[in-house]
Amino acid sequence: MPRNLASFPPANDGGPMLLPLLNPADWQGQDVPSREWAWADYIPHRQATYLTGPGSAGKSLLSQQLCTCIALGLPFMGKDTRQAVAIYVTCEDDADELHRRQKAICDALGVPLSALSGKLHLVSLTRATSNALVTFTPDGNPIVSDTYRTLLHTARATGASFLALDNVAHLFGGNENIRNQVAVFVGMLNNLASEIDGSVLFLGHPNKAGQDFSGSTAWENQVRSRLFMEVPKDEDGNAPDPDARVLVRGKANYARNGERITFRWLKWAFVHDDDLPPDMAKEIALNVQANAENAAFLRCLALATEQKRAVSHNPGSNFAPKVFAAMTEGKKHSEKGYRAAMERLLHLGQIALDQPLWRGPNRVMKQGIKAVEICTDPPAQTPCTDPHETRTNPARFNPPYIKDITGAAPEATAPLSEGDE
Repeated sequence: MPRNLASFPPANDGGPMLLPLLNPADWQGQDVPSREWAWADYIPHRQATYLTGPGSAGKSLLSQQLCTCIALGLPFMGKDTRQAVAIYVTCEDDADELHRRQKAICDALGVPLSALSGKLHLVSLTRATSNALVTFTPDGNPIVSDTYRTLLHTARATGASFLALDNVAHLFGGNENIRNQVAVFVGMLNNLASEIDGSVLFLGHPNKAGQDFSGSTAWENQVRSRLFMEVPKDEDGNAPDPDARVLVRGKANYARNGERITFRWLKWAFVHDDDLPPDMAKEIALNVQANAENAAFLRCLALATEQKRAVSHNPGSNFAPKVFAAMTEGKKHSEKGYRAAMERLLHLGQIALDQPLWRGPNRVMKQGIKAVEICTDPPAQTPCTDPHETRTNPARFNPPYIKDITGAAPEATAPLSEGDE
């Protein structure tokens, strides 16, 4: 039988307090509050969201571009944003890099840098000795840092309600494998989101084992939303389109898990696939297909060489495109595709025809298509000391040798003009 809470007096004498209880009956007849998002379906309002991905994916660029769209109230990757003053904090990029990146982002969005005045703030903490928001005593007790207090004060002073923090390696002063310390850190970021009545996006890296995040599973359990960004790979682990990107909703308590957004790197910014002009999208698709066919041709050629199966450019039973299209490893592409790849690779100088390969059982040299080896020898080591010019040992000047060299200039080149420097 329900207890009468009124019979419990308030604990004014320092005794135990009641938890802040909610009575669902009070909601009778009230409208259900709608879900609020900083970025629709991906970053919830008043929560911290964890974005992870390999270092080469471009998480920093994505975050700075997202901050720009939120600051201007523009859609991002086809999803609406909640307009707010935004702050992007990086511990790894200096002001010059932020400038270059921001100019490319604004060019891609078609807005001037001046449009961001008072709306977007960029912070570089690369010169700071420590950027940890929280550290821990040997007993595991948390110590909130001055950096956290400064961050909160800055957000309040600027009216910012969206923060992007790049990245966990610098901002978390604990052990990523200790569940309680991770929970404290993520709890601080959730509290920070509440304090600014906004959202916090913090960045991290996956672990070497291939998981989406590194360290304790508390990273997964403590956040309400986790995103994962990467360059998409095929079944063989290859990236046929190095400019392509995919953002996956790895965990979403308030939306469907596993949904993804595809976009690409273009002119130092990211562009949603649906925003590409049709002719450019078609050209990109053709280039991606060509690159995939080229890579498949070279893989099949390497396997055929390993198996001592000589293939040729001449039509016949060992015609390379026909052989590769029939191989288990090459069935993703057609004979026509391999024909085109062979011509492209010949043009690029990556394969050569009628090359000696190996001797058969009858000692006859087999000939066929061979991959051209690319020299990877390191350059000669730079001498430890350079000759120095002194009065007693002047540097010798050796004029260029031009005699009997066809096409050589008849005299020394003209000095650079001011405009050529």
